[in-house]
Amino acid sequence: MIVFLTLLYVAVLALLIKLNIIKLTLFWKLSPLLWMLLLFIILFIPMQWGAPQGAVNVYQNIVEIIPNVSGEVIEVPAKGMQRVKKGEILFKIDPIPFQQAVNAETANLENARQQVEQLKEAYTSAESIVRKTEQDVALLKAEKMVAESRVSSAQAALRKSEVELETANELISTLTVNVDTAKQIVDRNERLLASAAVAQSEYDAMVFRYTELLNQLITAKNDSKIAVETISKDKIDVTIAETNVARTELRLQQLLTADLPRVKADAQRALIARDSKVGDEHTLIANAKAKLAKAKFDLDQTIVRAPADGYAIGVTLRPGQRVAAFPVRTWMSFVNEESTRIAVGVEQFALRHVKKGQPVEVTFKLYPGRIYYGKVEEVASVNVEGQLAPSGNVPTAPSVSTTPAAFGVILDLDEVDDIDITRLQGGVAGSAAIYTESATFAHVIRKVMIRMESWTNYVLP
Repeated sequence: MIVFLTLLYVAVLALLIKLNIIKLTLFWKLSPLLWMLLLFIILFIPMQWGAPQGAVNVYQNIVEIIPNVSGEVIEVPAKGMQRVKKGEILFKIDPIPFQQAVNAETANLENARQQVEQLKEAYTSAESIVRKTEQDVALLKAEKMVAESRVSSAQAALRKSEVELETANELISTLTVNVDTAKQIVDRNERLLASAAVAQSEYDAMVFRYTELLNQLITAKNDSKIAVETISKDKIDVTIAETNVARTELRLQQLLTADLPRVKADAQRALIARDSKVGDEHTLIANAKAKLAKAKFDLDQTIVRAPADGYAIGVTLRPGQRVAAFPVRTWMSFVNEESTRIAVGVEQFALRHVKKGQPVEVTFKLYPGRIYYGKVEEVASVNVEGQLAPSGNVPTAPSVSTTPAAFGVILDLDEVDDIDITRLQGGVAGSAAIYTESATFAHVIRKVMIRMESWTNYVLP
């Protein structure tokens, strides 16, 4: 532009000299250089930050189509470069294995519902076992009391029999002495009876007395024998009663220390299993529903759909190809037209004057001779030099020889009738001028320059 204005100046100067309006002196000979210097200092330098210009590029997000499930492709409705709406089918995967998984999980869900009912019945059964065990404990405690009572009765009977034996033995001892004494008296009276020293009546009375004592002794010995037998029997009864008490106590302790805690623990586990819930739903059913939902999701994912409005490129996928849900392998590339972004690179020395909402003019090499209008949508907060990518290497330190990288400025272009700005092809290049609030007097030069560039796009690649 400086050269163009200088040529205009030279043409005007030559005309003035030819018309003898001015004389060609050394000053006028050097004046084109002074003119160029003046334009550079007063006009073009302020224009660099007052109306910065930079290269424009159109960016589009490329979505790598990777299915969420693996399987064999049975249909590919998508065609290369053919625009589709969001949700339209790109390709299909054989759904039979996934439908079978849905059927299996549906059966598992029904089985889970039955298991829940079984858990309820199991808890009811466990509770009845606990009650039965507690009843057994109460019954054994009663049996223990009865057995202890029988022990006491048997021990009392034994003590009574021992007392009777002792009484009988004492009576036998007494009667034995009395019988011996009576026998001696009878024998003595029998000798005296021959000499008529003792009357017959006295002798008969003593014989009767002796016979009576002898019968009492025999009775006492019989009572002693019976008492001995009774004691043996009572001792057996005491042993049996004590054995019953010990057996009952052992069984009671078994119930109290082992069986009852075990059945209570079983009942508690059954209660926890019955009442295990996520929200208002049993965990078995919730888990089965989650698996069924996953199976249905996988079945739905056998139909791979367009993630947005756009088109697929490089469609080489064909039926029979087996695809996998593996993130390192892309099966189709999809251009997302909803994410088209137009950016211009602005040098750092001029970026301080660029603000959101400032007007812009853009020319594309794809559309020569045309100017598109818009405004600044956003200024990028980082450039490539400012990115720290994850790495095991130490980042390179900045140096004075490092060339400052430009910052991207996102543009929002106004709609036009014949071109859909939002569907510009990714990679379309051009130039853009941003008109800031600084050095507004230089804006007209930038407007002329951007229009000149739009026309030169006809002939320059």
